[in-house]
Parts: sequence; C-alpha cells; structure tokens
Amino acid sequence: MKMKWTSILSGTALLLVIFVKAQNIENKEVLKPFIDKLNENKVTQILFLGDSHIQADWITSFLRNKFQEKYGNAGRGLVFPYSVANSNGPDDFTSATNQTWENFRLVYEQDVFPQMGASGFVIGNQKESFLEIKFKNPEETFDKVIIFNDEKMNGEKFQLYKENQSLSNFVSKSAERIKYTVSSGETFPEIASKFYTTTTKLVQLNGAGIKNPVEGNSYQIDKISFNYNPDFEKSIEKIADNKFSGNKTVVSFSEPQNTFLMKTNANSGNVFYGFQFLKNVNKGVVFNTLGVNGATYGDFLKYSLQMEQLNSIQPDLVMISLGTNESLSSITKEDFQKNISDLVSKFKEQNPNLPILLISPTDNRLKSQKIKEIVSWIEESAQLKKVAFFNLYEATGGSGYFKKALNKKEANTDGVHFLRPGYEFQAEKIWTAISENFK
Repeated sequence: MKMKWTSILSGTALLLVIFVKAQNIENKEVLKPFIDKLNENKVTQILFLGDSHIQADWITSFLRNKFQEKYGNAGRGLVFPYSVANSNGPDDFTSATNQTWENFRLVYEQDVFPQMGASGFVIGNQKESFLEIKFKNPEETFDKVIIFNDEKMNGEKFQLYKENQSLSNFVSKSAERIKYTVSSGETFPEIASKFYTTTTKLVQLNGAGIKNPVEGNSYQIDKISFNYNPDFEKSIEKIADNKFSGNKTVVSFSEPQNTFLMKTNANSGNVFYGFQFLKNVNKGVVFNTLGVNGATYGDFLKYSLQMEQLNSIQPDLVMISLGTNESLSSITKEDFQKNISDLVSKFKEQNPNLPILLISPTDNRLKSQKIKEIVSWIEESAQLKKVAFFNLYEATGGSGYFKKALNKKEANTDGVHFLRPGYEFQAEKIWTAISENFK
C-alpha cells in the first residue's frame, strides 16, 4: 500500500512539473522593463504580430481586454480597414468606403505597390474617396489618430468629418461578369485586386488553374463596382482640413470620437498602410494588433517601410506568434531560424533592450510532426537571441490538442484554424503565463 501511494504521489508530482513548465515563460527576465513600465502607471505600447490566427483578433481581443481592465485603456491601437481590402478582420469595428481600392497583403506577389507599411496590408486608388472606420462600442473612443500613409502623399490635403449616419448605408456593390485576358507577368492576386474581387471568387469561377495565370489566356472575372448615393454628404459636418505629413500623419480631435471619417483625393494617389487610434490619457495600455493571413517570419522582412512605421510606435513589448504557415512548407531549420533572428534584430535596432516574447504555434492536424519541430526551433532561437519564449504548444496540451478542440467544437474542420472559444482558450494560457510569472 505504501508503495502504491508513493507511486501515485510521484505521478502527481510529475504532472505538476509538466504543468508548471507549460505555464512558464522562458527567459522571462528580459520582460522586466515592460512589467516595470506597466506598474509605473504610464502609457504602455504592446505590439502583437501574427498570422491568420491573429488577424481575426480573437486571441488579441482577449488579451487587450485583460491588459486594459487591469492597467487602463490608452487606445485601441493599430487597425486596418480589412473589409475595404476584401479581407476578414476584428469584429469590434466596421470599415466602409464609396470607391474601389486596389489592395494587397504582404504575402502576395505583386508589383503594384513598391512598399508595404505598418499593418502588412495596403489599399490604394486614384479617386476622391471617403474612408470610414467606426467602432461598434460607443464607449470605444479616441482623441488622436496616426495615419500610416505613403510618403508620396506628403503635403496633399484631406478632410475629416462627423456623420449622422454610417457611410455603409449609402453604398452598395454590383458585379459585372466579364472575360479578361491576362497580360505578361500578371499574378493571381494582381488580377483580383484590379477588379476589386477576391482570389476565392476567381477560383470559384475558373478553377484552381487561375492561381498560375497564363499570358494570353482569358478568364471569367466578376468586376465589382460601387453604387454611391451622394445624399450621404448632406448628413456630414466637416470638422477639420489637414495635410498628409511624410509617411505618418497625426491628427488630433478637440473631443473624443467614435467614428473616423476621412475624405481624400491625393493627386499622387491615395495609399494607406494602417491607422492607430489613441486616447489623450497619461496611463494605460495601447494594444496594437498586426495579423496577416498566411504570414511567416520571412514575410515581415520584405518591406523596410513596415519596420520603420512599426518602430515609430515605440513599443514597450513585442509579442510574435508565427510558425503555423512554415509548418505547412518545406522550410529548413537554418532558413527558419535566420528569419527569426533577422526579425528580432530589426526590432532591436532602435532599442537593443526592447522586450520581445516569442509564442509558439499550437498543434494542427495537417502537419502535426512538423509543428513540433517548429516549436523546438523557435525555443532554440529565443535562447540564441536572448528573448522570452512561451510554449503555447505544450500549454494547450501538445500533440492531439487540435483533435480534442475539434471534438469540443472549438476548432475549424480545415485542420489548422480554431473557432473563437478555441482561440480564447489559447489567449487565457498566454495571459496566465504573463500574469502569473510577474506577480
């Protein structure tokens, strides 16, 4: 009997050790400057980079709420008008426009825009355009907006307005089915962008063969147009005239706003990379989220302007959650770890002591074994670069977690993505690790 209880206790102790290890942040001491600033009751900037697990904002909205409930709300932070770019995004705000925009994200092959900025997305056109970003919660207000625009817009005029009704009430879309002949060098995403349609729709109409378009071949395209009712302009009130400045334009408001409405007609073209919403307060957390569907570590090294604009935010903590898309590729350990090293170095160029936390991906059903390798590579890279590491893979249960989440209706049947409850479960693990390790 004594041996039996000893065995049970030993097993319990082992499980406890595993649990504790799963909740621990490795190299957590590098995060101390961030924790100190939080506790000083100053405005603290967090920047969270990720892929499709992050773009919908379910992990990050959970963390944003936790941080801001505890330390105060200093602003919604970095956002992008995803619906204007024909992509999915957070559900706490809407975006609308009265014109079509060419749009790309940093994972696409394209020659339309030479640069990509803060958010990893870009929208651009040559038309007089309204652009609206509206927060659903009336208590989510802002006093200042930083516009990440292209430098060629420097000195161009734009106007800010108040509205009585949403722009979306005055806009509808229509589609015209056309035949389009591919020009030399045109890519799949470029064709979709040109006609303001989506790559998904192109595949639906033409089959997967259109992903590699052949010069001279004709394909079916749904050309999207906007039908705009100018009566909208009878219900708006101009509150300011402004000019774009460099590649980062700051606008302030005399009173808190819930909706950002801008009208622009830059002669050189309208090109936007993101918007940061801030409050006029002296303490609290700004939680900036940057998620790009399909992104890898290497993708965030492609555009110098992106890093320039992100560093201008002056983050007090950078959290990076990538690796899933690399697990679906044939990338080598050497190339993967070089990308991590280069990205960490880019962030540390202006602030060598910048706290950085690498977060591993979780299990998936498509490349379960490769994910385990990826996790070990990230952990090793964190040690080499002397940054913090959180093993979300182990914290969520390791191998087999995705299947369990699927059975609990917390995961998507695509074998990679999760549903909101699954992402919130992961976010809780991250929050627990941060809060428990720095009591």
